Amino acid sequence: MAESGRPTNTGSAGGTAINPDLTRLAHEAPKKVQLSASYTRNCPPGYPSAPDFTGCAASKLDTKAQTLANGTIVTLLGPEADALIAAGKASLHS
Repeated sequence: MAESGRPTNTGSAGGTAINPDLTRLAHEAPKKVQLSASYTRNCPPGYPSAPDFTGCAASKLDTKAQTLANGTIVTLLGPEADALIAAGKASLHS
């Protein structure tokens, strides 16, 4: 039996809620994206937020609600990056 989707709110970007499906994180590689809108992450319990994970400066990630400015290049879990891209608030960065 397949597990149903588990959208989880990880924040908002440009007034749009970002709700990646965290049903299965597996061993998917993180993805690097460039934000096209400011993104405020609310990091639900147990969700990665450390600077060494995202690649952002620690000063940008030291509070519970982490706001990343438009244009920031950040590494995120695949589903979170995909949700931002699908919402038109980020693009994949090589």
